[in-house]
Amino acid sequence: MVNRIHYFSGLILSVFIAFHLSNQLFSLFGVAAHIEMMTLLRTVYRHIIVETVLLLTVAFQVVTGIKLLFNKRKKSMVEKVQLYSGLYLSLFLIIHVAAVMYGRQLQLDTNFYFAAAGMNMYPINLVFIPYYFFAVVAIALHLSSLHYLKTKSKKVSYGIAVIGIIVAILIIIGYTNALKWREVPAEYQNFICISSSSNFFRNSVVLR
Repeated sequence: MVNRIHYFSGLILSVFIAFHLSNQLFSLFGVAAHIEMMTLLRTVYRHIIVETVLLLTVAFQVVTGIKLLFNKRKKSMVEKVQLYSGLYLSLFLIIHVAAVMYGRQLQLDTNFYFAAAGMNMYPINLVFIPYYFFAVVAIALHLSSLHYLKTKSKKVSYGIAVIGIIVAILIIIGYTNALKWREVPAEYQNFICISSSSNFFRNSVVLR
């Protein structure tokens, strides 16, 4: 039963993630292009019913994923990749959704700059760039390992993993202007600083 709930909630979440990552890739064409696409997509996923379903789906994914992690059955290497990539993804979703909801409570538009702030401000970008990069890689590895377990197709499974890594790199390039860094509005810089639990980050964060 847990497996079935996890599988179907994963399918729903995968549809949203596919559109979400496509939106992130628009950062390669500039901030305006990214925000324009996000504004269009928000008309769908910020509808009260759709957003409620998405939030419930995230909750189901996290809870059932953690339950599956503690399954005592001996696991193959591919199953371990699936589980541990899923664990990282679960932690990311908890943190990311909580941050977005907190930002919205503060009347902050959680648009391009919401993620870009962390990736363009030193030294906290040393945390946020890997944090976002490995989230996208975790999605790819999770789907890749699941595909292999279902079909035993190595070529397609490796292809999914490689495409995911490339997408992760492209998103980092887009958000950081190919590591030439982007200007971030003051309100997003402030949000990053006040949200950080580290005095070191609070005192030393600067815009690159």
